[in-house]
Amino acid sequence: MYIVIAGINILSKRLVERLEARHDVVVIEQDEDKCKRLYSSSGATVINKSPSTISALEDAGITDADVLISTMKKDNENMVVCSLAKKYGVPKVISRMEDDEYFDAFEIIDAQTIGHTDLLLSEFLSAVEHPYLVKLANLSEDREILKASVRKDSHLVESTVDRVKRNDSFPDSFMITTVLKPGETLDAEKDPILEEGDELILVGPSEDKEILDQFFQKQ
Repeated sequence: MYIVIAGINILSKRLVERLEARHDVVVIEQDEDKCKRLYSSSGATVINKSPSTISALEDAGITDADVLISTMKKDNENMVVCSLAKKYGVPKVISRMEDDEYFDAFEIIDAQTIGHTDLLLSEFLSAVEHPYLVKLANLSEDREILKASVRKDSHLVESTVDRVKRNDSFPDSFMITTVLKPGETLDAEKDPILEEGDELILVGPSEDKEILDQFFQKQ
């Protein structure tokens, strides 16, 4: 895909790191020093202009873009960039959003918003309320991808994935997909034997996460 990103900050840098190996990425930023640092550390094309100007978007090849992501801290600036991208016919427009008051405005121009504060709050709550699980990602239908570890002296040591799933305390709504061992990744369907330090990747509904956390707490 051809992806245009507006703004250079911690969020956009991480996006570039994840995306540039598989997609064509162009980043627009007004600050010249930020542009130079990103250009020297990545393979992305960097344009040193204000992202909210027509000339910058045209230089970025906005008419060819499959996705535009606006990551700037000011919601009004993101609104301008997203509105222009929509006028140029970009199919998918995504914006960072700091203030919920802008939600309706973004919705009117058909831009998907990601609330930065909401994401942070969700991660902190998850870490506090489910200390034995690490959330890796959100999926559709209120499902999550989680990671749990086999601790020292756990009764799960020398058990198998199948025996874990058949344990009465393990929630049936969760699926174990992968077992991560030092230096190797194993398909859980092959029913590997678990050892201390192994990590399990699980997929299931958010509503049953408490049960899963208790299972690994008592392991």
